[in-house]
Amino acid sequence: MILVIGANGNIGSAVVPALLDRGESVRVLVRDSSKAQTAFGDRVEIIEGDLGDGAAVEAALNGVDKVFLNTPSLDGFVDLQRPFIDAAAAAGVSHLVRISVMGADAASPISYARGHAALDAHLASSALPWTILAPSGFFQNLLSSAETIKQGAIYGSAGDGAVGFIDTRDIAEVAAAILTSDGHEGQTHVLTGGRAITYSEIAAAFQAELGHDVAYVDVPPEAFAQNLRGFGLPDSQIKDILALFEVFKAGYAAIVTPEVAELLGREPRTIADFAHDYRAVVS
Repeated sequence: MILVIGANGNIGSAVVPALLDRGESVRVLVRDSSKAQTAFGDRVEIIEGDLGDGAAVEAALNGVDKVFLNTPSLDGFVDLQRPFIDAAAAAGVSHLVRISVMGADAASPISYARGHAALDAHLASSALPWTILAPSGFFQNLLSSAETIKQGAIYGSAGDGAVGFIDTRDIAEVAAAILTSDGHEGQTHVLTGGRAITYSEIAAAFQAELGHDVAYVDVPPEAFAQNLRGFGLPDSQIKDILALFEVFKAGYAAIVTPEVAELLGREPRTIADFAHDYRAVVS
């Protein structure tokens, strides 16, 4: 039995079917059981709750062999994941695969990167056999710009910095492959797409797919922050987004690794693949 934490999210929702396709028994711990029921039906065992619910966590870990762990990197995620890692170790889990982030570092200007660094260290010091997946930026995060893409623009503050964006479906397939094979314990896999691309190249891919003009509009950080406030985002999250764009702009996220191809035996999905597959969302 494999427990998936975050099964209603971008990555976890793709991990579940990937595991089922491999013939695995899957249990999910989710806050919204109706959403999981709609997505997975009776193919999985569903427990409603979250990582702050001790009884739900205990029930979810009962009889589980392996765990996939991912939660949104928002305020408080470290305090949710750390005790869960301890509970999984106490329950005798034989392998835990955790989603971290590329660039996780205690000295990072991005708060969630510091949080992931703390969790990576905690997991590495635990009694659990573990594998850490550290992906680059997600293609799926571009869908937050769906409405402006329809109108012909993608706004950001990355300048001409390139990023090794990755499709979350590739991350999910890597996680499923690792959870169903041996030899990955104690390893950290940095996951990226096949090449680093700029936001102008992203806009061009959507333009080619949709058949109308889509341009990247680079916005000064102060104006971009004001725009984000208009969506009701908290200041802490806005600060992280701006810091992330500074990392992009400086070229620090232009890293590309071969690990997806090595682990899956195929090349990662491209921005053209993504634009095609999500055409209905942005048109």
